[in-house]
Amino acid sequence: MRSVSTRSPRGRAAAAPAAEVQTLTRGLPERRFRPELHGVRGLAILGVVLFHLFGAGRVSGGIDIFLAVSGFLFTGMLLRESAAGGGPIDIGRYLARIARRLLPAAAIVISVTLAVGLFLFPSTRHEQLWGEARASLLYFENIELINSQLAYGAAGPDTSPFQHFWSLSVQGQFYLVWPLVAIAAVLLAQKIKKPAAHVMIALVGLVIAASFSFTLYMQTMDQDQAYLMTRTRFWELAFGGVLALVASSIALPPRIRFLAGWLGIGLILTCGFVLDGASLFPGPWALWPLAGLTLVMLSTNGGTGPQEPKASASTFLSNRFFAWIGSIAYGLYLWHWPLLIFYLQVRDQEAIGVQGAVVVFAVSLLLAWVTYRWVEQPMSRTKIREKTQLASAAVMLGAAGVASSLILNQLAPVIPEGYAMSGVDRNDYPGAAAVGGGQPVDESIDFFPEPTELSASLPMHMSWDCEQTYLSEPGSDEVTVCEDPDPPADPRATVMLTGGSHSGHWYNALALLAEEQDWELIVVIKSGCRLQHTDEADGDDTDADADADDDIYCARWNANLPAFMAERQPDVVISTGTALYDSGSEEHLTRGAEDRWSEIVQTGAELLLIRGTARPDEDVPDCLASGGTAESCGAEYSIYAEHDLLAQATQDASIYSIDMTEYVCPDGSCPAVIGNVAVYSDNSHLSAHYVETLAPYLDEKIRSEMPQLYR
Repeated sequence: MRSVSTRSPRGRAAAAPAAEVQTLTRGLPERRFRPELHGVRGLAILGVVLFHLFGAGRVSGGIDIFLAVSGFLFTGMLLRESAAGGGPIDIGRYLARIARRLLPAAAIVISVTLAVGLFLFPSTRHEQLWGEARASLLYFENIELINSQLAYGAAGPDTSPFQHFWSLSVQGQFYLVWPLVAIAAVLLAQKIKKPAAHVMIALVGLVIAASFSFTLYMQTMDQDQAYLMTRTRFWELAFGGVLALVASSIALPPRIRFLAGWLGIGLILTCGFVLDGASLFPGPWALWPLAGLTLVMLSTNGGTGPQEPKASASTFLSNRFFAWIGSIAYGLYLWHWPLLIFYLQVRDQEAIGVQGAVVVFAVSLLLAWVTYRWVEQPMSRTKIREKTQLASAAVMLGAAGVASSLILNQLAPVIPEGYAMSGVDRNDYPGAAAVGGGQPVDESIDFFPEPTELSASLPMHMSWDCEQTYLSEPGSDEVTVCEDPDPPADPRATVMLTGGSHSGHWYNALALLAEEQDWELIVVIKSGCRLQHTDEADGDDTDADADADDDIYCARWNANLPAFMAERQPDVVISTGTALYDSGSEEHLTRGAEDRWSEIVQTGAELLLIRGTARPDEDVPDCLASGGTAESCGAEYSIYAEHDLLAQATQDASIYSIDMTEYVCPDGSCPAVIGNVAVYSDNSHLSAHYVETLAPYLDEKIRSEMPQLYR
């Protein structure tokens, strides 16, 4: 006999939400402690630290695992809360929990790192230290490194002690965005009456596809930026989300689980030895460590617990040592890098030896344990109300941000308006006029400008936002022009300065001559890109020390240059003629430069080549601020070739060359200070101050070589 329902319509309506909730929460990641995941964190952080100490700049793949683990944990946590509440997440509680977990330890390490850095590093680096401390505390250090043109690299005395905060910044930005993805998944799942986990899988898949595609694109543009960007790393975080949503439901047979677990550990351990992660990640090869993590996670499904074989990967990762390292992993990551950089700075070493690495590792472990025991654990047990925690974190971050910004405004070097040497007493600061004893020098006077201002000693055109960027990105192959800001009404000649930044550093002297001779002076520069002829098909450059010369956008910029010249019709084109680097290199002609020179003169212009200038081995402002002498901070004269490399090129009737080496490197040396004026503004370029003192001698050389220009 069939029973008859006695539920009222109201009862049926009340049952509907429960059914919807049941559908919504079906298949959500299980909330449970996974000791093997904790062990993976310990194994990953050990890889990061040990490769930083002993790996000579190689990347372990541990950071990629850390990002995926964050995605794994936060995807499950956020989706469970959102689905249980039908969409909303207690964002205040969420942010307070993150602040309580991350900020206290980070703030302590940042404060200590800043204080020690200000004590150890020269004053010229203080602005950078304050800027990166602020960026690290506010979780945009990866953006700061990109904007400051600081690529991720091996530890050295000149490396930022805050560099490792780039990955924490990526995670912090992920923590702010990912709740929105979880909420969107739940709301969409409610609308279409599907489990939230299923919709989340689709959304995470879209994130992976978009981020991975962008990563492939960025790696062809600029690997340094690709390594640090949040958008290129998002797919790794989302990969962890897929593991949380899918992998837990996959059960492998016991024997396969055993093999999968150890294969996963093998992939994790071998990654840094097999792959050059700094040049390959976060591209497809980052799947190597992520595959290792995946296999480890799959190996624990359906077989963990007391019955797990003692020789299994899960048992291995769940031992006390890895559990302890996993617990102090955050502090270990925070402390080890600044300790390494400070060790190198104090010992004045380019790389750390085995003994030093052991000392740094031991101290890092100790500080990590102290941080965990006395900072992280007490904060995790705090009884302070969440609203109070969140308000305190907001006040601390706001105050620190404002204070650091005010200090940065005070530390920022003043960029001279107009000519750098305007109003400067040339008797005290003769610069190039002192070469060969031409003008007496009062050696009791400090050189000018002081080291903290020297980095701003740049050619005037660099402040006009008209120079083509050094970056490899769409549009950077376009030929842009910096027009003469005050051209003569009837110029005697149009002079174009072109090439890379080593051409550009002659601008201020040429501008002085242009004003005197009624020349129109225009600038067509792409930094890091000398005149050359590069085949786009192979992008090859045989120069042993080439920097940006194998860049496809540099090649295209060079290819576009003759058409611009044919349209603009300059009378004279000026550029550097030879390439020089730091000690150990040799002066040379860039491959294919002579082809480009021929194309220039074929447009009807005359070409004047200025011999290149040698580059110091270290940043000159830093060196001088650290007490270095003019000689010790200067460049190596032996880099220059013994014979004239431009002799063959100047056999063309329209190509001329001049050599200013006697004024930059007098008497066979290339000091960092001449005539009380600093010669270099960094580890490569001449300072605008010194270039202006070279103007009379540049005029003399050009007048002798090209008298027709002075008609």
